[in-house]
Amino acid sequence: MLIRSRLRRSLVLAVVLAAALPAGAARGTAADHHRTDPAAEGRLIPRNVTWAGHYGRTVHLRHDGVFEGRTSTGAFRVPYQITAPAEAGRGNGTVLVEPSHFSIGLGARDVYLRPRLLFSRGFAHAGIGWSTADFGPGQNLRVLDPRAPGVFVRGGTAEGGGRTDPEIVTEFARALSRDPVARRILGEAARKYVTGFSDSSVPVLDLVTSGRARGVFDLALPFTTEGADPQPALLAGRYDGRLVILNSEAEDSATLADRGVVPDRYRVYAVAGSPHVPDHLDISSFATRTTPAGWEPALRAHFLQADRWVRHGDAPPASYHLKTAGGVIARDATGNALAVDAHGRPVPRPPYVELGEARYVTGFVGSYDMVRSIGELGFTGHAGYLAAFRGKLLAQLAAGHITREEAAAMRARAALCPPLTYTQTYRDHYADFVAMRPCASA
Repeated sequence: MLIRSRLRRSLVLAVVLAAALPAGAARGTAADHHRTDPAAEGRLIPRNVTWAGHYGRTVHLRHDGVFEGRTSTGAFRVPYQITAPAEAGRGNGTVLVEPSHFSIGLGARDVYLRPRLLFSRGFAHAGIGWSTADFGPGQNLRVLDPRAPGVFVRGGTAEGGGRTDPEIVTEFARALSRDPVARRILGEAARKYVTGFSDSSVPVLDLVTSGRARGVFDLALPFTTEGADPQPALLAGRYDGRLVILNSEAEDSATLADRGVVPDRYRVYAVAGSPHVPDHLDISSFATRTTPAGWEPALRAHFLQADRWVRHGDAPPASYHLKTAGGVIARDATGNALAVDAHGRPVPRPPYVELGEARYVTGFVGSYDMVRSIGELGFTGHAGYLAAFRGKLLAQLAAGHITREEAAAMRARAALCPPLTYTQTYRDHYADFVAMRPCASA
């Protein structure tokens, strides 16, 4: 049965690849590798198409190629990667554009938002190189694919032994609507969003504040970011889309605080207890086993809300930030950051933070200490703890700070290893915590 399934998949893939590649565009041909005609600006040159999986009963393909053209400061030729349904037009009409991160690549797609969330809901994704900067071994991925032949960036500014030009991102987004190769892949791209995190959030905010994102992106979603206040650009009309920012406790979000001047187009959220780089649980990284506290559930919830904001006008939850006192973050008796809305009213934090299961320490990579048992939390039994955990979780869900799917997973993990708490299970039974399976003994 497994062999038959693989043969069937290979046959389907051969058919859809043949349909997806434009006539005369052989995969990875020498002609494609070395076309540098300066007159061919703003065009996608396909090189390869591969299987990207089934999502929502729809076959998805990954299209790799190079995008060449010219910004206001110089010419470029950089790699792109588009993931979309094999049959153009089967998606929801929205493409999420992502500039590549210097060391993680397309992490918003693969690590934080996740392919299943994006593609099962009909989103297409388009990654793009935007810089030839090289910061050391394995840290040259801003260009997306350093192995791609004939890559160059001649405009922008000098950085890391190469050149950086965020304007490439907007040129690419424009091409997704007009380039014949892009239209064959995507069909009609009715909406374009842009996202990036940490290093790759920098071009996103730059495009918003400079005015280069105006008329191009319906939504900008930079996360774990810092920078100048973007609200003047929105207020002055230099950017006409919606802007949603999500940060961990580790970022300095003071300049980004929602001042209420553009309530119909701006939101910013900061998640208490979370580090810059969280433990992704099922994706191994240097942050594995560092802390159970993270901002990823909030990111996914606020992304889906932002999409409904663009498509239907449904306003997302109000902005929330970390409370400060005397210029420093205000903390509860356990030492965890307090979160409030623009009026200073408390907002729900993750249930393990609200219950004070530990003190969650932020930073580039987080940690935790002062872990407490259910008895030390004041509960006489695990059932009482679970009821309280569920109540805090429901408050977060009602506030719109987490999706139902994420809430169900969090509730399940809290119940895995009686009489241990969510945080104790993470610490003492990590493999069971990740797999969401009951502990053999606790």
